Amino acid sequence: MGALARCGISLLIPSSGSPIPFNTLFINGFGSFVLAYLTYSLFKNEGNERLKLFFGTGLCGGFTTMSSFALEITNLAATYPLYSLIYFFLSMIAGLLMAWLGFIMSSWIKREAR
Repeated sequence: MGALARCGISLLIPSSGSPIPFNTLFINGFGSFVLAYLTYSLFKNEGNERLKLFFGTGLCGGFTTMSSFALEITNLAATYPLYSLIYFFLSMIAGLLMAWLGFIMSSWIKREAR
């Protein structure tokens, strides 16, 4: 399901004409947000191991794509070394920022629910 969602979103996001693959950057950032949100909200309690595996490892793991990221970095490095570094650091920053936002959103929603 995650891989199908990734494929669908990749088709919906038009190519920017840039050597940097923004589709993968967006998908991995969004996946980081979703995984962090789920981890700090739905999966916080013990006993949700099956849900955690299904949504976390299965859905988010299939949605985000480390193998495509690694291949894109390698391909960029062969022709555009500077862009490969930019893409690498953008991906790391976006992933961490989106995971942090997922955590913050989860905390905020929990506070509002009390």
